[in-house]
Order: sequence, then C-alpha cells, then structure tokens
Amino acid sequence: MNLLKSKLRRLTAVAAGTLIGLSGVAFFASPASAHDSFVKGSAACDTTTGEWVVTWEVNTDNGNEPGAENYRFLKVESFPTPVEGIVHTPDDADPAFPHKSNEPLVGTQRVGGDAKFAKLEVQVKWSDEWIQYDHKKGFVKFHGTCSKEETPKPDAQLASSCEGVTVTLANGKDATADAVFTIKGSKDFEKKVTVKAGDEPVAVEIPAENAEKVLVFEGENRKPILVGKWEQPADCTPAPNFEAGYEVTCDSLIFDIDNSKGKTEVTAVFSPNKGEKQTLVVKAGEKKSVTIKGEKGLVVNATINGEEFEPVKWDDEEKPADCDATPTPTPTESTPGEGGGLPVTGPVAGSIAGGAALLLAAGAVLFMLARRRKVKFTA
Repeated sequence: MNLLKSKLRRLTAVAAGTLIGLSGVAFFASPASAHDSFVKGSAACDTTTGEWVVTWEVNTDNGNEPGAENYRFLKVESFPTPVEGIVHTPDDADPAFPHKSNEPLVGTQRVGGDAKFAKLEVQVKWSDEWIQYDHKKGFVKFHGTCSKEETPKPDAQLASSCEGVTVTLANGKDATADAVFTIKGSKDFEKKVTVKAGDEPVAVEIPAENAEKVLVFEGENRKPILVGKWEQPADCTPAPNFEAGYEVTCDSLIFDIDNSKGKTEVTAVFSPNKGEKQTLVVKAGEKKSVTIKGEKGLVVNATINGEEFEPVKWDDEEKPADCDATPTPTPTESTPGEGGGLPVTGPVAGSIAGGAALLLAAGAVLFMLARRRKVKFTA
C-alpha cells in the first residue's frame, strides 16, 4: 500500500469539498445580502370607534441590483383582520410587479378594542425574479383596551350680511356626543345652542349692533372655537323705514307717507280706475300726502317702492256712516215778555251774534272731523 498516494487523495478530496462548500455559501448568501425586506408596525387607539388602528410599513432593499427596480407580494397574511393597502399581488396583475423598490409601502389595519396583538407576514419577489424565501414578519402588542369615548366634533362658521351676521353651528358626522355652544356678542348678547350628534347644522342670526365682536365656545372650554365680527358688505343699502296709511273722507281718499325716520327715498304710485295716476316721491326725513277725489265706484291701486298693496275703495261701505247727515241749526230762544218784545239791537246784539257765530263754526269743525276715518295702509 502506498501511504503517500493515499494521503494525497484524502487531502485532495477535503480541498475539493471545502471549495464546493464555499462556492455554495457564496452562491446562496450573496443574493440574500442584496435583496431584503423589513416589516414594522405601530398602534393607536381610535376613541371615536373604540378600535385599535395599526399602521404597517413594508420597506424593501434591492441592493441596486439591475432589473430589481420593482417587486410584488407572493404572500400577505395578517391577524386578526386584513391590512388595507398591503395585499397579495395576483398572478395576472398588470403590472406584474406593481410596487417600487426602496420606497416604503404603508397599510392600515383596524382591530377590535379588546384584541391583544396584531401581526403581518409577507413574502416578496423582485422583478429580477429573485424570491425572498425568508418570510418577513411584524408583531404589535396592544397595552390595555381601546374604548369608545363620547366626544362632540364642534365647528362654527361666520358670514356677514347687510343686517348682521349668521353663525352656523355644526357637530361633525363622526361625533358621538352633543355639542353645546355658547355664542357671545357685543352689548351683552348671549345665546346657547345644542346640536345633537348627527343633526343638521343650526344657523343663528345676530344683528349688526350685537356683532361688533362675536365669540363661540363649546362645552366648558374657555378657548373660543370662533372669533369674528360683523363686516358690512360693499353692496349694502339701508333698509327703508317709513309708515304709510290712508284716510277715507266723505269726498276723497287721502294717502299719507311718513318717511321722517327713513334714510332712503320712498316712491309711491297711486293708480285710480277713474282719473290720472299720481306719483309721490318722499325723501328721507319728509312727510307727504296726496288726495284723490272720491267718485262712485272709485278703486285706487297703490305701489310703494315697487311693492303692491291691497286696492283701496271709496264707496258707501268705506265712507264714514254720517256722510249724508246735515247739521241741524240750534234754535234761538227769544226773551219772554209781553207781546213778544222787540229784537235786541246795539252793542249787546253784536256780542250775542258773534258768540253764536263762533259756536256754529266750532260745531262745523267737529262735524267734519267726525266724518273722516283714518286707516293704516298695509301690504
């Protein structure tokens, strides 16, 4: 037996085995160091729903290998619920590798508030056909339970108009409690409004004089959720402030316009069915009237600043009830005496005559006043 030859063969076999083993390690290890993926997650409690919200992030590293610019998921498994945004890639997907390498991919998982943990496992294949056989896993443990809280979602908006402001109070659709608003304005203006969860917004009107500063609070919070004030729009004109009426007398209709408190001009048009139309222009601070002679069947249509009013009639029903009556003279009593006596003449007679004339004039004025009827002119 040739011991030298035997030892040489064994040495050669060991060297060959070592070389083959090192080659295998190099073959399998090198690509693994070039392609890799990582999974991490974090959780937060959503008090509006009482659920844990887990945010998962998958990061990939293609090691700048040519052709590995994109990847797909061969496997995605999660517990206890699916992850939105991170899903298995179908075999017929177009594109086949929809995700960009070296860019984080984020997904969201919602889990019941009494759950203890959540997990995510993925397997990645790159566009250069490299498959990561070592699946990557992420694990998140929940501490305690996630409970639903009764909370409002208050919101307030302010809009100015010519007369004041409108404050719109809302309680978000995801609110789980009523929102109790307190509105404070100038000159001690204050109002409380409750908007229930899920109800439509509520509008509150505040006059301009109470809206020099507007604050809106919700609940016991001392910090206002809205601070605003009234700002007059550029196209505003003062609102008319006048009084209109008419009088029915025995021989006419008298229309009155009192614009003594107004700040804008008032134009009134009176259109009788008998006679000519009359227009009355009353400036701010003025009072004016127009008289239309009464006739049988007379009807007058009136418009003030373009607004139509009820027609006014002059007839027997509208006229004062005593228009056909005539004053009865008061008889003069003679001084009793024999033979009736003679008329009184001289200065004493003149005084008596003057006094009688004065009484007659006063009676006529009172009679005419009694024959007038004043009516408020309304739309």
